[in-house]
Amino acid sequence: MVMRHITIEKGWPVLYFMGVCSLFLVGLVGCSKAPVTLTSVQFLESLDKGSGNFDRVLQICFSAPLKDTYYHKVAIVTKENVKILGGGFLKPLASDPTSKCHLRNVYSYINKDSPIEARQLIKDYVVAGNVSQVLIQVYNEKPEGKELPIAEKLFRNL
Repeated sequence: MVMRHITIEKGWPVLYFMGVCSLFLVGLVGCSKAPVTLTSVQFLESLDKGSGNFDRVLQICFSAPLKDTYYHKVAIVTKENVKILGGGFLKPLASDPTSKCHLRNVYSYINKDSPIEARQLIKDYVVAGNVSQVLIQVYNEKPEGKELPIAEKLFRNL
């Protein structure tokens, strides 16, 4: 009986170590997301069918379809120096999993920090040919502080 107790006691640290390592590896593999590469951005104006809610749409394209959920930040600056800042989650497209492009309603970037009359400013100034810069930053999760983006690209003269 004493021999069994000694055998179990000697094997316990090894089993414990192996268990911790396997949980670490499973956690590491399970938490990692595929890297993303931004390829293009453009403003679409022909998607609205009369409601007025989809007359300003931003098309964000990646090198490959998204397989995970990411958070993105957008900074739009027009030639008149109108600035629209916002963000949101980008999820894999269930309706078209092979699509590399995501459509985002520009009005959805309006938030509490947006300028007064932001909706009218977007309608008047955020149009194709009048945007001087669009900065897009992609993060694994919604940033809480000073996290660095996993992908970032500045597009000019859109």
